Amino acid sequence: MSSNIEEIRNCTLLDIFLWAIRRRSRLRVTGHSMLPTLVPGDEIFADPRAYRSCPPQSGDIVTLYHPRQPELKIIKRVDRVEPDRGCFVLGDNPAASNDSRDFGWVPYDRLLGKVVCRFDIDEPK
Repeated sequence: MSSNIEEIRNCTLLDIFLWAIRRRSRLRVTGHSMLPTLVPGDEIFADPRAYRSCPPQSGDIVTLYHPRQPELKIIKRVDRVEPDRGCFVLGDNPAASNDSRDFGWVPYDRLLGKVVCRFDIDEPK
């Protein structure tokens, strides 16, 4: 795993505004593959325009279509990038992750966006 792993920041009002004008996509985490970074029930905002002018970087957390289940959106961390092959993506929790070790390199056109923040929802205690 890359050494430039960054924590996911909490969303700001600007992120919520960008989501409202459709400049961010919102996804809910349902699996355990990104533990401890993301837990089931977390919601994230992703920037679908992040890779229009530059390729992903090792350590980025991305949303993508699953290569073998095209309707399924998944969240993984970019491990390696090859200009002519795409990305090799891994879950932060290898024991619970279906990732590039199973389905291989992911073409850039399967990427949906870069995860930019976690959307915190205060739940009643």
